[in-house]
Amino acid sequence: MLLNERKISVLHAIIDDYIRSAEPVGSRTIARRYNLGVSPATIRNEMADLEETGYIIQPHISAGRIPSDKGYRFYVDVLMEPSPIPAIKRQEIYRRVQKQSQEIEVLIQETSKLLALLTNYVAIVVVPPVVKCVLKHIQLVLIDELRILVILVLYPGIVQNRIIRVQTRYTVEELTLISQQLTQKLQGLSYGEMRSGLIKDIKREFGDIGSAILDIIHNELADSKQEQYYLNGAIQIFEQPEFRDIERAKGLLSLLEKGEAVSDLLGDWSKINGVKVIIGQENPRAEIHECSVVTSNYSIGQEVIGTIGVIGPTRMEYARVYSIVELIADSLSEILTEIVK
Repeated sequence: MLLNERKISVLHAIIDDYIRSAEPVGSRTIARRYNLGVSPATIRNEMADLEETGYIIQPHISAGRIPSDKGYRFYVDVLMEPSPIPAIKRQEIYRRVQKQSQEIEVLIQETSKLLALLTNYVAIVVVPPVVKCVLKHIQLVLIDELRILVILVLYPGIVQNRIIRVQTRYTVEELTLISQQLTQKLQGLSYGEMRSGLIKDIKREFGDIGSAILDIIHNELADSKQEQYYLNGAIQIFEQPEFRDIERAKGLLSLLEKGEAVSDLLGDWSKINGVKVIIGQENPRAEIHECSVVTSNYSIGQEVIGTIGVIGPTRMEYARVYSIVELIADSLSEILTEIVK
């Protein structure tokens, strides 16, 4: 059934009121709070039609109505307008993300914290597995006679630091030259692209330092096949009325403990550009059928490298969260692109 203008107005009022109050909404409440120009009796008739067509439900006998997943989907797709974020606030958020841009890992972690703080929901930032990365630069730094700091810079901007012990004594100048030569040989290669012939050549030409660096590359790139994620704000789920009953929160909490499940949850949608909203039972995981997930991918240039997301109850402030997720993803993409230039 197509919704006429009055039904849409009633549905909009129910959703707005329920998001604000977390209490079932009755016809008298709508008539009193929203100037729809019709009587409570007329509103009751419209609510009956909306319930019959699945846009709202009655959680308890004699209670008011609450939106269904179908109602929320109509709201997000048709009625919702993302909340505007003032220019000053946008600049402030961008600066807070940029402040952490010295190290990629710290930047991703702090982005997750900021997303949780701004939305008051569970925030997740998924980063690609290191195995997909390629070497961009190798830097060797002399610590003392037998110890060298190896810095591997990987595209897209991941930095790995390890200290190795060597038997040969190197000067600063020698390490600078070796750094340049190794970078020339390995730049632009992923671990899977390093052929046995190249590996043998490096071991023969650079001796113990070459073998040590190859071991680091193997350990860090070959064995890191799983996506990583940073999660913040899980405790905030208990601030939502829907999850004050610990039994209702257990499903979500158990899911958040499973790294692979969390990565899959956000990763499945990372190929779609822009902000995505998955509502209630649209989620593939039964543990979060009472939740909605708002995600967006982030990129370096035109290349998508990860996903950010927010998990909250279906009674989510969609318009506000949509705008925040979009802004954070855009800011992160812009900052990452600048870092790896």
